[in-house]
Amino acid sequence: MKRREGSAQVLVTVLLSLLLSGHAISQKSDAAEAPPELQAEKPPEHPVTREQLHTYFNVMHIPSINRQLIHEKLESQRKQLPQWYPPSVWNEITNAIENIDMAEVALPVYQKYVSQDDAKFLIQFMATPQGQKLSQTILTKDTQSQVAGAAPELARDQTIRELERNEGAEVERVLSGLSPKELRNLESQSAHWQQMQPALKKMRTETGQAIIAKQTELARAISAAHQSDLAEAKRSYDASHP
Repeated sequence: MKRREGSAQVLVTVLLSLLLSGHAISQKSDAAEAPPELQAEKPPEHPVTREQLHTYFNVMHIPSINRQLIHEKLESQRKQLPQWYPPSVWNEITNAIENIDMAEVALPVYQKYVSQDDAKFLIQFMATPQGQKLSQTILTKDTQSQVAGAAPELARDQTIRELERNEGAEVERVLSGLSPKELRNLESQSAHWQQMQPALKKMRTETGQAIIAKQTELARAISAAHQSDLAEAKRSYDASHP
């Protein structure tokens, strides 16, 4: 049991640090403040590749889950638009943001912290039925917090605290399905991932900031391209609503 408890710890630290990194959607006003400057981390000699990160995100179902969450958030913002705002312009913004390649945006950040060996371990474990089950639990809880109105960073903190309090049994059920070899593999990774926790916390913040920046960039570019349409829509509305 002692070995299994150690495996549970590394499993939770890995998932909470990395799995939640790619799970973010934010309104433009939700951008997190930059973290205090810490001592620079040395990038891995062989950083995670583009193909590996896309595979990892797909194994974790991050693109599909984020697309649905983004859609719900943007629909909420749609209700706050002025009455004159052209639906066609907002639909274009929505489509662009919903189809952001999350892994591509996150890649420069992940390459500062995650090695090819790290990515290989995560992909292999998270592709197992046990990894899929635990990832679904974590992503579901994080999504529920964000849908309820929590900002992404706060939602992740809430998820982490709830898992620490209540998910011991869930972790134990997942671990009970692992082979002795898989458990030994988890144990062998424990010290490495615990040492990486400060760096991974920075990576979560930087990934969220990169996604928010990309969302804002797309929205501003589309708005600028339709500046004359927006001006005409407002002029027409004002004329008919003195």
